[in-house]
Amino acid sequence: MLNLLPLFEKKNVLTEYRMRLAVVAVFALSFLVFASLALLASSYFRAFSKQNIAEKRIAELTGKSATENAQEEKATEAKIKEINKKVELLLAKGPEDPVLAVPSEAFSRIFNRKTTAIKIFSISYSNLPDRTRFVVTGLAGNRESLASFVEALKKESTFNRVDLPISSYVKSMDIDFSIVLERIQESAKTTTP
Repeated sequence: MLNLLPLFEKKNVLTEYRMRLAVVAVFALSFLVFASLALLASSYFRAFSKQNIAEKRIAELTGKSATENAQEEKATEAKIKEINKKVELLLAKGPEDPVLAVPSEAFSRIFNRKTTAIKIFSISYSNLPDRTRFVVTGLAGNRESLASFVEALKKESTFNRVDLPISSYVKSMDIDFSIVLERIQESAKTTTP
């Protein structure tokens, strides 16, 4: 194919081609920018409204009256005092029972006697006028481990009485148990016939 255009016309055609290509590229780029802005506008307005809601909520929370804050502080202090009283009760030493001075010592003695086949779920403690009672509930892997645990507790000098219902030995595996441990105080021992 023969090209009979003069050289300056060839340059003009090439320049016009480049200009048209540039115009199409600019229009395509501007279309992409406007389309992306249009698609992102809803997300922007949603985020902006959430920010306004959060700022209003923070203003409401920080704008509480001083009396409401004082009431909340008093309620919290009362709960703390109540919890501290309960902790002091558990840690209080019994004057007439030096062996079982605090419940935590009895708890540790119970846990020291258990084996890996015994799982203790709860220990309840009650301090009655004439005796101290612990109720240990849990799960034993088999009869032998439960029997050895009960015997170990009976050998413990801390407890005067260790009771396990015979019905606990009905199952041979995965036995739910409830053991009652009691420590009768010396004054109660002398009054009972």
